[in-house]
Amino acid sequence: MGASTHAVHAGVSPCPVTGAILTPIYQSTTFVQPSIDGYLSKGYSYSRSRNPTVEALANKVNKMEGGAGTSMFGTGMAATVTVMSAFLNTGDHVVITDCSYGGTNRAARLLFAEKYKVEVSFVDFTDVAAVEAACQPNTKMLFSESPTNPTMRLADVAALSALAKKLKVLHVCDATFATPAMMQPIKLGADVCIVSTTKFYCGHNMTVGGAAICATKALDETVKFWQNVHGNIMSPQAAFYQLQTCKTMHVRVRQQSASALAVASFLEAHPKIAWVRYPGLASHPQKALADRQHSGGVHGSMLACELAGGVVAGRALMDGVQRPWSLCENLGSVESIMTCPAVMTHANMLKEDREKVGITDGFVRISVGLEDVDDLVAALAKVLETL
Repeated sequence: MGASTHAVHAGVSPCPVTGAILTPIYQSTTFVQPSIDGYLSKGYSYSRSRNPTVEALANKVNKMEGGAGTSMFGTGMAATVTVMSAFLNTGDHVVITDCSYGGTNRAARLLFAEKYKVEVSFVDFTDVAAVEAACQPNTKMLFSESPTNPTMRLADVAALSALAKKLKVLHVCDATFATPAMMQPIKLGADVCIVSTTKFYCGHNMTVGGAAICATKALDETVKFWQNVHGNIMSPQAAFYQLQTCKTMHVRVRQQSASALAVASFLEAHPKIAWVRYPGLASHPQKALADRQHSGGVHGSMLACELAGGVVAGRALMDGVQRPWSLCENLGSVESIMTCPAVMTHANMLKEDREKVGITDGFVRISVGLEDVDDLVAALAKVLETL
């Protein structure tokens, strides 16, 4: 089956009892066993370990991402922390992108480096040679993100995966911005793909969740074991909603990608904009990699920019823009969103680390939704006139 068909049909089938076309919400803590000897004969015992609704979503995501096994989590950060804790021990070393989601950076610094004494090196993952140079004898993991949140830098997932295999370490790739509508890291050689399903899989600002997709059954079993230990589970109700919303993800992302290119092109041509970064623009320094790595010329809904007027102008844009734009956190939804990473998503990064990767106090992150693109551009033009 093709990607869009998997999104609609994979992991689910009509209820054999009622014929219901949607997987029911199995809102049950426990499952009655027929006998001691028959324990787990039906596959379920306790929803922290396994739940039919959540499992249906895991099977669907697994098919969409091309994995060998998938675990669903309560949040994207729960997936990230569980994967890192599953494969890193005190004294190990991890090389991680120097620009990632702020929560990932915080977990690496405060939880793994400071509390668990894991050595952490933050490196520019656009430079594969620099990543290799940062590796040590005790390196156990490369942790990439592509595109990066919020700077829109790309990692060459295939090249990093080849490096990881050469060094006999794991390559974990956070592909939240990409989605399988653009890229499947597992098929590019990554060992584990992490996504915050709060974003494009949900797409409606309605649920939070995360997923860890593994390239092998052995890796998946390890993740599932530690997930059960931590109890970082997705609720059946959230899984039910995401079972429906992810069916339209490919259609949404393709339309959002077209609109994002139009918005990025408008901003790039505007005299009050200093620069725009979007993988679909010819001006993006990694455009060739984007075209090779992103399927079908789809480069997603995310872009970033700064204004010629600096921090004051950037914040005035975010404060002044009107509907259909909204100023808030989150991304990948049907609503178009502006975010100030320095205050919102990346506020927990050290200021010097933020500025080193280009996240200034006036940095603007943009998630383009499904509104008419003419309305989005008109609202931007109106507020830019006032700056």
